[in-house]
Amino acid sequence: MASIRVYDPTAPTSVRHAQPAPRPLALAGLRLGILDNSKANAGLLMTSVAEGLQQRYGVREVLVRRKPVNGPASAAIIADFKAGADAILVGSAD
Repeated sequence: MASIRVYDPTAPTSVRHAQPAPRPLALAGLRLGILDNSKANAGLLMTSVAEGLQQRYGVREVLVRRKPVNGPASAAIIADFKAGADAILVGSAD
């Protein structure tokens, strides 16, 4: 017999406190990473934003990586961003 896992949306939640990454003071000269989550239009949306940031604020280069819709970024993608990006743009679109 198969079991069914039921989640209670009224159950107490745990709060994790984390220190956010420091924000850059300016975008000029930075290398921007884009994590495309493969949703419809996500890559187009974020690439358009990145182009605007290059033109308006002087972002130096853009590194684009793509991941499956359902699932975290692979260790290889994370390593690429650590080595080649100063800031990363992550988002979704439909």
